[in-house]
Amino acid sequence: MIQIEQLTQILDVLPYPVFVKNAQHQWIYGNAAFEELMGHADYIGKDNRAFCPPEQVKAFRTADRRVFAGEEVVKEEEIGSNLFALTRKVPLVLPDGSTGLVGIILASVRPNAHPSDGGTPDDRMSLASGDHLRQLNESLSKRTLELESSLTIAELKQQAAMEVAHTDTTTGLKNRLGFKDKLAATIREAEETGRRFGVAFIDVDRFKQINDRFGHAAGDLVLKTVGKRLCELPDVFAVARWGGDEFVLLTELPNIGQNALVQGFEEAHTYTFRPIKSDHGRIEISGSVGIAVYPQDTTYPDDLMRYADMALMVAKRQGRGKVLSFDAKINNALSRRMQITRDLPGAISNNEVRPFYQPIVCAKTRKIQGVEALARWTHKDLGPINPEEMFEIAHGCGLATQLDARLHEAACRDVGPWLNTGAIKYLSLNISPMDIVSIDFADRFLAELARTKTDPKTICLEIVESAFVDNLDTARRNLDRLHKAGVMIALDDYGTGFSNLRALLELPLDKLKIDKSLIQSIGSSYKIADLMTSIMQLAGTLDVKIVAEGIETKLQSAFVTSAGCDLMQGYMFSRPLSFDAMDRWLAVHQKRVA
Repeated sequence: MIQIEQLTQILDVLPYPVFVKNAQHQWIYGNAAFEELMGHADYIGKDNRAFCPPEQVKAFRTADRRVFAGEEVVKEEEIGSNLFALTRKVPLVLPDGSTGLVGIILASVRPNAHPSDGGTPDDRMSLASGDHLRQLNESLSKRTLELESSLTIAELKQQAAMEVAHTDTTTGLKNRLGFKDKLAATIREAEETGRRFGVAFIDVDRFKQINDRFGHAAGDLVLKTVGKRLCELPDVFAVARWGGDEFVLLTELPNIGQNALVQGFEEAHTYTFRPIKSDHGRIEISGSVGIAVYPQDTTYPDDLMRYADMALMVAKRQGRGKVLSFDAKINNALSRRMQITRDLPGAISNNEVRPFYQPIVCAKTRKIQGVEALARWTHKDLGPINPEEMFEIAHGCGLATQLDARLHEAACRDVGPWLNTGAIKYLSLNISPMDIVSIDFADRFLAELARTKTDPKTICLEIVESAFVDNLDTARRNLDRLHKAGVMIALDDYGTGFSNLRALLELPLDKLKIDKSLIQSIGSSYKIADLMTSIMQLAGTLDVKIVAEGIETKLQSAFVTSAGCDLMQGYMFSRPLSFDAMDRWLAVHQKRVA
């Protein structure tokens, strides 16, 4: 069923009179040429009775009823005073389901002479079959050529407009609309031929950093180059830019065995993400790929796209630069993620996410110095939730600030007695990357401490370097405000981030926490010793203390102590414990080191 809006887009470009009538013989549309021919602007909603004598109205209605019955009619008729036309009428189903017609006036003439005012309708119609008919046929022959030319031009314009609407302006590839049309056509073909094909989502890793470092022109070059390389891959028959730094393609899946197919995907990945030469020099790029297969995974286009996107999401979370095909494991992982996302807000509100505590001890005396509060959540169906997974989801759905605030409040209330009795000297809290660059974070955090009657001097905030790479100034203002109030600042996971020397020099740091991945490498390479020595020298220059995380063995403990670390933390001393378990641990530990 054609919509009137769609019909008018086509008919408005024609230079020939065109009109549409409903089943009540009323005009519901007329193009500009029809309006000019009729000499009336106010005809919509009216029928021929408003402009023609009864005899003409009767002739019009007789012809119209034949069209409403499904017949196409071409007829010479008098459509006004001394105005004759050759009209073609075609049945049309209107949007409300009723029958109408579309009429195209193929030719019209106004003869120089016409019957006297006293002439009868028969006299007038006889003229239409004589000189008027000859003139109409001559006019029709001429205008038929014009019509064909106009229709060709209109068709070309429509094709050009469709091409523009389906094309991404930056890369020249298909856009979302164009790709969806191609996917639908491919599925229709596959239903008839049994064709097997794959849909792949491709994401350029860390594209924002490329834009920020080299500029948007270089970013556009990367997109164009990646798109071109994807088009050059064997078996790929459609490529589109899905949006931002994401592409999607259709690829044939030859019957070469699963191992050869995976190898082919890996080779395609390597080819696509080679370094790119630009005016700025060599740009290193990488990308992640998620694939879904028709009809193996699904025969529905929306599900096919969704499964490929799910595979891409998992590939990116596994460290980027990966190629993954959708399977049951990915489906289960995404179902798990959806369940956690759905249940996390309630868990935060109901205080199901609780702080556990891990001790931080002096490297030389082994006396307890502080505890770090770490989030733990045991889901009613899924069991213990990995903290990294929980916080990643919290960040993704905008719950990180609320989660941190609840944990901080609970931890401050828990450790109050330990601080008051001197069992510990400070409480270490982790901060969401989004918070540290929020303009009002320092004021909000100090207000939290005031509500729980916690002395800011007993608090150490742990921040990760990646949190403020893009907004160092705001982070510095927040940390300066907190530091002046007495809060200690620790840079967490040092040795795995960007090692931004400017940040180390400008931020008010009290501690550097060496990441556990470096600690676990102790003994595997002599370079670790050199690196530790360099870190100790840096700490001395910055006048900060070094905390070694992830201490699990006596070798690691002895090594970091001899290297000059001030504090240690890890399973060698204790796993993270609930409040009650930590309370008992503190009592035993105090007796042991007394």
